[in-house]
Amino acid sequence: MDWGKKITLAYSGFVIFMVGLVVLCVQQKDIFLVTPDYYKEELAYQDKIDHMNNVADLDEEIEVNYTENGLLVKFPEVLKGASGTAKLYRPSDANKDVNIPFKLAASSSLPLSTSKLQKGLWVLKLQLEKDGKSYYQEQKLTL
Repeated sequence: MDWGKKITLAYSGFVIFMVGLVVLCVQQKDIFLVTPDYYKEELAYQDKIDHMNNVADLDEEIEVNYTENGLLVKFPEVLKGASGTAKLYRPSDANKDVNIPFKLAASSSLPLSTSKLQKGLWVLKLQLEKDGKSYYQEQKLTL
């Protein structure tokens, strides 16, 4: 076999491989964007940065601890009485996201059950408000 045939075989193999990848990508049905309203959230991202800075200005940190029943989120005493949502975001499958509304009344801790969640990477997005001031924190978790 001469060098001309080898080049032709190598080029043909590469083209067949690339066409196979394109066909595989086109047939994939479970493609998820990060969020359905991506552009709207992108325009409001400065607000999210401001809310993250509000969390950074607190005297104590928001702690997320693993327990045998799931997660326990401990908020600073300053945030007692705040209300908000805890979103467990699954980057690989948007259908598995969980939103949990809460209000910190007597206790400044929030238990979150993870028994029904699949193992893997999750992002806990905490968004809360107290006295007209908003707070936001994200934390990656591996369950």
